[in-house]
Amino acid sequence: MQVYKGVSASPGLVMGPIYRIHHSGAGLGRIVELPVREQALFDAAVVLAKDELRQLEEAAEGDDRDIILFQRVMLDDPALNREVQEYIAAGAGSAAAMERAAAICARRIESVDDEYIRQRSADVLDACRRVVNILDGRPRTPVQLEMPSILAGERIFPSDIVSVGRGMILGIAAAEGSVQSHAAIIARTMGIPAVAQLGPAFLNEAPLTRGILDADNGRLVVDPDREAVRAAQRRIVSGGILKKRMSVLRSQPCVTLDGTILSLRANCSCPEDIEIAMEAGAEGVGLLRSEFMIADGRIPGEEEQYYFYISCLQAAGGKPVTVRTFDIGSDKTVRGVSEPALNPALGMRGIRMSLARPQMFLDQVCALLRAAAKGPLQVMFPMITCAEDWRLTMELVNRAKAQLRQRGVPFKEDTVFGSMIEVPSAALLAPELAAQGCGFFSIGTNDLTQYTYAADRLDGRFSGYFAGESTAVHRLIDLTIAAAKQAGLPVCACGVSTSDPGRAVRYARQGVRILSMEASSILPVKAKLLEADLAAPETAQG
Repeated sequence: MQVYKGVSASPGLVMGPIYRIHHSGAGLGRIVELPVREQALFDAAVVLAKDELRQLEEAAEGDDRDIILFQRVMLDDPALNREVQEYIAAGAGSAAAMERAAAICARRIESVDDEYIRQRSADVLDACRRVVNILDGRPRTPVQLEMPSILAGERIFPSDIVSVGRGMILGIAAAEGSVQSHAAIIARTMGIPAVAQLGPAFLNEAPLTRGILDADNGRLVVDPDREAVRAAQRRIVSGGILKKRMSVLRSQPCVTLDGTILSLRANCSCPEDIEIAMEAGAEGVGLLRSEFMIADGRIPGEEEQYYFYISCLQAAGGKPVTVRTFDIGSDKTVRGVSEPALNPALGMRGIRMSLARPQMFLDQVCALLRAAAKGPLQVMFPMITCAEDWRLTMELVNRAKAQLRQRGVPFKEDTVFGSMIEVPSAALLAPELAAQGCGFFSIGTNDLTQYTYAADRLDGRFSGYFAGESTAVHRLIDLTIAAAKQAGLPVCACGVSTSDPGRAVRYARQGVRILSMEASSILPVKAKLLEADLAAPETAQG
């Protein structure tokens, strides 16, 4: 038995056979033809690769589809294609040119300070590897698993996961990778336990037969002994029992022991996410990330956005949906829209981007106002910092309403608009925002912590600011809640911290009555809140 330690990328505990993935390296015996012929071969291979990715995209769901879409769009990247063309013109073969261009592009991305962007290098390599395999005549058939197995490899790519039938991947064990990689994001979406950064040593085990993947603790046990197997079996059984108990809570109202009524909602990006959240017992959507519509750099028009929001309302089945207008910038980059900045987190992002692109914003607001007439939809603006931000934003909202009246298009006149509280200035000026007509506050705990402590949320070295008791942040939340109470406004809290049952109780004690989180956290958080007595001293509950 050998134990390897890594980093948990998606929680869970599984046990079963290990399937080793070997991603192909450089081709052997390649014959290089004339540059014009090599360029034609490359162009044809890209078309075929994009067609294969489109098929994977159609089979994927939710955020998984957006990730595959990113790869397909990446193959049209001008810089990537220019590198290939120049190397082919210099006499290289198309496959070698693509490998070289992929490596250059990946290194360029990996040199960026932003951790999230650095992890996109894996998507570049995944997409380019498909083109190289086509040029080398290698098969691109998906991983063929004869039985549910733990996938193991140097690095697991998104296409490795999406192309395998659901239920066949027990878990993922990778020598490299990151919790921010798209493969990790897909694993979390699909509920597949995953551990990254295990190091190359475990791949040298001969042979890799069976293992226990303890993603809760970031461990892989290869060839476990009898006692390790029994311990894992006990944990798996107890975990299954807990899940069954949790499912009973799905339709139960979230009311604390002292009678406080809370609403647990979900963070979503598309109708598929919303359907999953509703099945998990969400009472609505507390955060709909609208910028996922433009992940490929194409900004959809008003009509397309309108039907997207209508689809989201339908998926929610009559429950409230809160849409955040495009939050572009910082770690959420959109090709063709985002702007380069020395410090992206402090630059053109959130509502600033929308105000700088008024037509883009007007199209979105018009679509939202129209959709609000079809169901319980409200809108919130990201990165509002002061009353002046709010005033300028509402001027455009009023212009959108005037345009719809002039066109004779029905919309909801009294659509409720709110502000996200993501920077200290917004919390300090919450009374002014309420006085300007803000309809509700939504506290974005991720960014509020980042800006309060000047700690990059994507830099693991500063994770302590986000995981611990953030006294300064809680004081800012207290100010926000006090202003909301004075004005009679509802307050929602969303972010990674709301998924933690203990911290959710803390927010409820402060006065937050709406909590929005990932769908998978709703039942555990509800179970904790049902046992909480908010009227009792905090120390009395242990």
